[in-house]
Formats: sequence, structure tokens, C-alpha cells
Amino acid sequence: MRIEVLNEIPEDAGLRRSWNALALRMERPEIFYTYDWAIAVQHAYRDSQATIVYLAYEGESLAGVVALAKKRTGSQEVAFLAATTADYCDFLSEPGRRQEFVASVLGALRDQSVAKIVLANLPADSQTVDAVTQSAPTCKYHLHLRPAYLCARVVLGSGEERAAIKQSIVTKKRLRRNIRELEKRGAVSILHDTSWDQIEPALEHFSRAHVARFLETGKISNLIRSERRAFLYELARELSESGWIVLSRLRVSETTAAWNYGFRFAGSWFWYQPTVNETYRDFSPGYCLLAKIVEAGCDSPAVEIVDLGLGAESYKDRFATAGRQTLYCELNHSMTSHVRTALRERAAAIAKASPEVESTIRRVLSSVGRIKAKARAAGGGGLLVWLVRRMWNSIFGFEEVHFFEWDEGGRHGQSSGARLSRLDADLLGAAAIAHADEPATLDYLIRCAHRVRSRQGEGFALLDAGCKPVHFCWVANFEGFEMAELGRTLRAPAANAVMIFDCYTPFSSRGRGFFGQAITALAEQSRLRGKAPWIFSAATNQASLRGIEKTGFTQRFSLWRRKVLFRFEGSSPVSVSRPESSESRAAVP
Repeated sequence: MRIEVLNEIPEDAGLRRSWNALALRMERPEIFYTYDWAIAVQHAYRDSQATIVYLAYEGESLAGVVALAKKRTGSQEVAFLAATTADYCDFLSEPGRRQEFVASVLGALRDQSVAKIVLANLPADSQTVDAVTQSAPTCKYHLHLRPAYLCARVVLGSGEERAAIKQSIVTKKRLRRNIRELEKRGAVSILHDTSWDQIEPALEHFSRAHVARFLETGKISNLIRSERRAFLYELARELSESGWIVLSRLRVSETTAAWNYGFRFAGSWFWYQPTVNETYRDFSPGYCLLAKIVEAGCDSPAVEIVDLGLGAESYKDRFATAGRQTLYCELNHSMTSHVRTALRERAAAIAKASPEVESTIRRVLSSVGRIKAKARAAGGGGLLVWLVRRMWNSIFGFEEVHFFEWDEGGRHGQSSGARLSRLDADLLGAAAIAHADEPATLDYLIRCAHRVRSRQGEGFALLDAGCKPVHFCWVANFEGFEMAELGRTLRAPAANAVMIFDCYTPFSSRGRGFFGQAITALAEQSRLRGKAPWIFSAATNQASLRGIEKTGFTQRFSLWRRKVLFRFEGSSPVSVSRPESSESRAAVP
């Protein structure tokens, strides 16, 4: 067996054919093993990782392939090229040649002084597991092996088994109920697109929906990163040539309620990256789409398995008839590193055994992460000042808030051609993608997503000429408004009063007057709806006060709260007279 090493995957039609033919001769062929998958990863992640490909030949015939990668940050760690994108990763060869091929590659890595090899998502039923176990000692690597994920699967089986699975699906009460509710809102249809012309226009909406869905659950989607979106784009284009990509969509009239970015390959239909439209979340459109995919698989003799992939989501258990275990395999040249890995694994297992312990550890790590981020942004001196201020405020804090009323005759902010748009799930997804590198903005958008779902006020985004969200603001009824800054509930000065609140400009958009433009536009919009707009600002927030004063708002009164040895004292409203009248309009807390 002759080994060749390449520093990138060439654009070579002959290699593509040989590589894919080898993937189809694996014990269990998977779309993740194909040339198409590897080349898409290389294109999308070129800036962050360097490709290393080992090709084994018998004469002129390709007998083995494994695509690895090394981070460009100088790390000595080598991993599967597709480790962060594929549900299954493996060495490709005829099963009978696996031991020889694996030993050759590990030997070559040892000769190149590679200190650590990580083989994630390795199927437990692969011949590679035994090959690595036998080859590691002879190649002077210490092996650590542990279970990773159990991938749920629907094995369709014989004609009778398919009929039974299909019957169990079509008779599910939950499915029938949700489909009926969706049909009340429009004609329901299922599309399974395989051509690039069909898929390409839908990818942007799919990405936004996926990002928005994660925000609503308090998490950050992997599609927020440009590399991941570029990968899905490249992969769909590559796989559409062979018809292996399937973008499934559940549509309600002309609106997509659920997506699955999936694949049909070698008898397997893969549930890879699904998401839903938040507008239809109450009717479980993702569950309905998966049910229809399994039903379609039962009707297709070419489909043997519907693979539900990585992730232990509970909805998969309602369909699964089997599972496939994956392993995490780590090989270290250093015994010290090997022992450290084993101890870390043991500590993680202990923490997971107790939800309370795991939750505490996560909170501590989160706090440490915030402190580190503050230290990087403000430096050591700035961090110390911040910590002292927080300590002082926890004992002797003082907060004062100024309240402003919209004055139609006042000075209004200058327009720059930006426009105000109602904040919905699609716009939240677009905003998160646009500001993916701003952690504070992402935290704010998570809060917005929760508020959109719970309908706590109306959210708006100011869009610049390129339709990029550059400012966000909210409006709600003044009466009963929860003033968190002062720990009290407000009473409205008039029945039609509304409060503009939680205004935020992303860091990359600050200093360009977007705050003033946004609150002016929202105030004008509220006035046209017969509402009396108000806004407030902390007395210490000079930037906010300057922005408000440049618009048509006039200060009317202030409220304060003081903390003395952990006890609060608060003010009654302090009135500020209108210029045109001696009568004050103070809200009563």
C-alpha cells in the first residue's frame, strides 16, 4: 500500500469518482464520507484550518482515503476534516484493508511529530475502531476512547414493517391535530427540492429562521457564523449535481413553516439540520415535517433508513426504532496529556451525574468568562474600577431616572434614509447574523427573541440603506410598565400614554445618530396611532440623555431609588413643569 499526502484536496473529477466509489464500499456508506463533503468543508473553512489528505494506492487504484485538518493557529492537534460538520467521520477503505491503512496513517503522523490526534464522531460499528485500538500502541500513541452520541434512526425494514411504521405515523393524534390547525391558515404542502435552482433562493431564509429559533431558546445557532453558512451553500451546490441534497419544506400557503436541510444517499434519508418558522411554533411544524419524511421513506423502496443524526432531542424518540453509537477517540503521544484527558473526562462525568453541580459549574464558568471579557476590553485597571463600582452599588447604590414626553413642536432627529421595521423572527435572525461578532448585541437579541415570543411590547429595528439593522427599540403601554431600574410599577399620566424602552445600538453602528432617528420615527408612528409617546433614561447615561434631548422629547419629571446597607428607599415623583403650563404631569408609582 503506497501512501500519498496532499496539503489540499484538488479539483479533480477522477479523484472525485474514485473517492466516492470508495465511500460506497464502506460497511455503512454515508454522505459525510464523500469527496463532495470534503471539498465543501475545505472551501468554507480554508481560513481557519489547513487540510491534510492521506491517499492509499494499490498500483493505480485508490484503496484508502482520510481527510484530516490542523488549525492555522499553530496547534499540533490533528482531527477529521469534517469533525465539526459531519455526524459520522471515518477512514475510507475496503473493510479488509482498514487495519493496514489506519496503521500507515498513524505511523505517518507519528513521523511528522503530531502530538495529538482527535477522531470525533467515529461510528462504534466501524472497522476503524479495532484498527485504531491495535495500531495506537505500535505507533506510540496513548488511546482514550469514550462514547459520544447515540444517533436515533428509523429502520424501515420489510414491506410489512414499512406499512406498520407508516400506519403508526398517520394515526398519531398529535400529527392530525397540528396538520388541521395548519390547514386553517392555508393549504399545506410538502416540497423536497434537489436542484440548485430550487435550493439556492431558500438558503438565506432558512439560515435566518435557524438563527432566530436558537435565539428564542437562549442559544446561539452555528449558522450565525459566515463559515457555517458558506459551508451549507457550497455543500448544497456540490451535492445538487448528483441529487444527494434534499431541502425539505413544509409550506402553509406560500409561507415555509419548517425546513430540513438533509440528504438522500445510499439508502439513507438524513435529518441533518432542521428548523421552524416561529410564527407556526404552536403547531409543531418540525414534528409534522419529520413525520411526512418518514412516511415518504416508507413509500420509497430506495430508502432503507431515516437517520435522525446527532442530538438527543426528545421528539426523535417518537419515531426512532434503533440507534447508532458514535465514539470520541483521542490519541496522545504524551502520557501526561493522556492522563489529563482521562481525568477531565472523569470530572465531566461526575458533574453531569448531578444537574445541580453541572448548573453551578456552568454559572461559575459563565461569570469567569464575563470577567475575562471585561478585562480584555477595559484592561486590568478598568476591570478593577468596574469591580469596585459593582461592590459599592450593591451596598450604597443610587439610581435616578428622567422621564420625557414627546413634544410635537420640539426638535426632531434628522433622517438618514433609514426606516423603521417591526421586529419579527426573520429580522431577529438577520440582525444576529449581521452582528455575529458582538456578544453584547447577541445577548440583547436573545432578550428580544423572548419578548417577541411572549408578546411583551412591540419591537422595532431601524434599517439602514442596505437593510442592515442598526438600532432596536421597544414600545409598550405606560400603565403597568415594570420599571426594573427602580423596582416599581408605573401608572400612566394619560390613558393613551405609551413608553419607549430598551433602546439599543450595536457597537459597530454607534456614533451615527441612529438612536435619535429611531425614537423619533417610533414616536411619530405612535402619535399617528393616537398614542402619547414617553421615554426615560438613567441620569448617569449621558449618551442617552444627549440623544433624547436632540429629538422632540421634553423632560417632565424624575424618580430615584437609593440603597442603604442593602435596603431600598425611593422617591415620590419629582415634577417638571411644561413650558406652556404650570400644571405638572407626573406618573404616580
